[in-house]
Amino acid sequence: MRKHLASQTSAELVDLILDLAADDPAIYRRLSLRAATAGKPDTAELRRLVSGLRGASFLDYRASYQYAGKAGDVLDALARVADNAPGVAAPLFRRAIELITKRSEQADDSGGAIGGAAARAVAGYAAACRAAPPPKPADLANWIIDFQLDGPGWPEVPVADFADALGEVGLDAYWRRLSELATTTNGKSRWDHRQFTITHLREEYLRTVTGDVDALVAVYAEDLSSGYQFVRIGAALRDAGRVDDAVRWLVRGLAEAPRPDSRVNELLAELHTTAGRFADALEQRWTLFAERPDQRRHRDLLDAAERAGTLTDTSDRAMAHLVTLAARGGYAADPLVSILVAAGDIEAAWVAAHEHRCSDGMLLGVAERRATTHPADAIPVYRDAAERSIAAKNKRGYADAARRLLVLRDLHERSGGDFAAELDSVKEAHRRKTTLLAELAKAGL
Repeated sequence: MRKHLASQTSAELVDLILDLAADDPAIYRRLSLRAATAGKPDTAELRRLVSGLRGASFLDYRASYQYAGKAGDVLDALARVADNAPGVAAPLFRRAIELITKRSEQADDSGGAIGGAAARAVAGYAAACRAAPPPKPADLANWIIDFQLDGPGWPEVPVADFADALGEVGLDAYWRRLSELATTTNGKSRWDHRQFTITHLREEYLRTVTGDVDALVAVYAEDLSSGYQFVRIGAALRDAGRVDDAVRWLVRGLAEAPRPDSRVNELLAELHTTAGRFADALEQRWTLFAERPDQRRHRDLLDAAERAGTLTDTSDRAMAHLVTLAARGGYAADPLVSILVAAGDIEAAWVAAHEHRCSDGMLLGVAERRATTHPADAIPVYRDAAERSIAAKNKRGYADAARRLLVLRDLHERSGGDFAAELDSVKEAHRRKTTLLAELAKAGL
């Protein structure tokens, strides 16, 4: 075949390639894009090819990847144009963004292929605008805002990526328009799409373009209906090196937030620690631990107590709190048992798990550790776990039961028990469960 093609004239090869392209849209598109970008860009042809990204019918999962490949070919061509003629490429990139985004609303893009193409188009548009700033930067500013207000919410069009292209005039127009929109939507629910987007764009502008922390705090403070807003304010001030201001806002959040938010206490504890106020940090860590004790909060509490010089007293207080909780019944003993296990005190964890009630999973976890030194003690726990798995009456439960019984066999062997009798009892009790018996046989039981 190679020998035959080498013997053909250029004209014959051209005819052959055009024949192939006539039967294959992908080849035709790539050849058209190459032709349109060779030498001086053929703007009309490129505009036609970009327009080919529109569509009406729904794209299923597989078709979405095919469409993304088509968009990728177009974006490759626009990138080649942008290298030498960014002013030509910029409006074509913008149109591609609009069409790809519109298409994504009529597609199963769960794989993210079309979304990735849209994001690539945004990046290409930003680069082209930086290389060839638009003559009317205010128009670009309005497009960035309108696209995100009126579109589906994706892709993001980060204003910071367009800051150089917008320049002072465009950025002023951008902020002025957002301020006007914020005034017209004032009083609407913060979950309203336009209100939410306008607020997000204002925050993004102040955070990534101007770096004006006080203005950013003011925008955050327009809505203090949740504790998280105080966290955002505190984080912004912390990042600006204004720890004391951050602490004041967080303390205010503890008093004013409609509902407690542990993130306020977390950040406050972090800032107190940074400032060397270890007693204050310990107070916040205790609040967090008392609210929902777990291994991480217990560890953070003891770390804070060590810095504050009260490790022994705080450790005793924490353990007393855990015991009090465990005595309430239910599964309230889980934190106590979990923390004792994490501390390596398996004996105390085993006693607590039986003295109080903990969840089946927690008891099994303690039994696994107890079995290393007291295998006989763990036998009843694994026996009950096997029965619970069998009670599920499905293949997965039966497979779990087989695994539990394998552990039981090991425990019996190490403790001198009679596993054969126990296994016979299980098989007899469930002799009609053929799927269970098959799983046991599969496990070698």
